[in-house]
Amino acid sequence: MKLKRKINFDVCTFCNHACDFCSNPDKRTKKAKTSYADFVKAMDNVLQYVETDELGLSAKGEVLLNNDLESIISHCKNIYNIPYIYISSNGALMSESRAISLIESGLDSIKFSINAIDSINYKQVHNRDDFEKVIQNFSTLLKLKKEKYPYLKLLISSVLTPCNTQNPQDAFKKIFGEDSKFINNILPYQRTLTQKEHISTGGGINTESPHKSHFSSTQYFSPTQFSTSQPLQKPLCSVPFNEVWINSDCSLILCCKDYFDSINFGSLLTHDFLDLYRSQTFEEIRQMQQYGIFPQHHLCKQCLGV
Repeated sequence: MKLKRKINFDVCTFCNHACDFCSNPDKRTKKAKTSYADFVKAMDNVLQYVETDELGLSAKGEVLLNNDLESIISHCKNIYNIPYIYISSNGALMSESRAISLIESGLDSIKFSINAIDSINYKQVHNRDDFEKVIQNFSTLLKLKKEKYPYLKLLISSVLTPCNTQNPQDAFKKIFGEDSKFINNILPYQRTLTQKEHISTGGGINTESPHKSHFSSTQYFSPTQFSTSQPLQKPLCSVPFNEVWINSDCSLILCCKDYFDSINFGSLLTHDFLDLYRSQTFEEIRQMQQYGIFPQHHLCKQCLGV
């Protein structure tokens, strides 16, 4: 029987924006675009063992920079028969022709990350003067949904930085007027970073600070520490149990919060998925979540704040 898992395959970690709260501009972020051929090879490997109802194709970069995106989506719909495929984008590159191309390829959901409600604050957060373009592009998506693609899911996420309104739901409903009824959800996100990033006084990531929490397998506790403890009623984090995360270089990773790939289980282009997924390294991380026991500077401990 196959494993039932959500899958996120981050097919592009390059970005055309440089948001002040985001890890992407940091030089430690690995940059790559997944080719159609490598995507298929890696996914064929995974889907030998995994059954999924949904696939995300973005995480740490701007997915629209990958020119193979339509081919990837079409393959997932027509060959893998994945019911729900979604992306998140800053929206600056989402022209009407690109939007139609993606939707016709089989894309089910598009989320725009818009982290201010006016051009001045938008430029301060995104470090790009694209506010009017992004608003127009999302308006075009709403029009396409209204006129031709009624089942297309459209969302907006908005990180609550000091430059943003604290009530983006009302603000975006006002911006998009009557067509705002076609927005499926507007999601305000608190600005949170794992403790492995040093936050400078300016609110961004200090690239000159040392990486204090780089993961090493030698940081693990002995398995005997788990055997002498009682497991929690449920794991502290469900991601290692319920989700599969794949980086743009086709390596199996732990989750999207590992901004600088401090935990990497190996390449799906050269290793069997199940060998990586059930490796000692991954199994010990699951035990950490089940028992609440972590090495001092482990990524999960930092993220959970335990």
